[in-house]
Amino acid sequence: MAPARSSDSTCDSRLKPQVVATLVPQQAEEDWSRALNAISALTIHGLITDTEGANIPMILHRTVAPLDLVPLLRLDEGAPPEVVYGPFIPRPPSTLPETGDLHVQLILAEEKGCGRSSFVHEVNVLPATTLPAHLPPLVLKVARSKRRAEIAREAWFYDELECLQGVVLPRCYGWFEAELAEGQSFGPSTRATRRSSDSEDSNLEWRFEDSKQLTEMSHSRDYVSVLLLEKMGGKLPIGVPLGDDLV
Repeated sequence: MAPARSSDSTCDSRLKPQVVATLVPQQAEEDWSRALNAISALTIHGLITDTEGANIPMILHRTVAPLDLVPLLRLDEGAPPEVVYGPFIPRPPSTLPETGDLHVQLILAEEKGCGRSSFVHEVNVLPATTLPAHLPPLVLKVARSKRRAEIAREAWFYDELECLQGVVLPRCYGWFEAELAEGQSFGPSTRATRRSSDSEDSNLEWRFEDSKQLTEMSHSRDYVSVLLLEKMGGKLPIGVPLGDDLV
């Protein structure tokens, strides 16, 4: 499941995005869902820099979370707890079309938030990208350098809950990864949000002790691991009647 290393072309600091176009959804929501697995690779501008601080457009490839990635604790009445790898009930077949081969170019935009394991930025789609369907506004959830396993686990749950995406969960357009080459690092636009968390103890083995795959990921440091997600709206007001479309 190891993603391909980014090609040499991603290290060319001369590749500077000039014009940014944000795609606005103009089709029915079915189009948004149809594009869930249409993207096979991303080129992200503004996330990674070289040793001289120059922007490196980074190519990330779609990664599929193995079915047995996440261990779950099964609690049956009258039986001792049992660690089960993968869903208790067989996962229903995906309703999505076959995986596409679209390569989307994104540029990092406004930061929307950050936490212990990741930070989130709005992204704009460069106009050179040709899409088979219209997309909603998007955000990029980026794992901190020591939190790759947590993004992998989240990707597994998005696959598991595919039928709820666009209903009670945001749509997830894929989990993408690339290995950092020597001299590459997260750029200044993200370094401030990483500083407070990187000083913490990042040893999360106790959380993943039943999963060899997640334990190995918790040790990896030289990966860029992201989720491409549908952007959600603001918080619902408290004490204010909701419109019919929100009830």
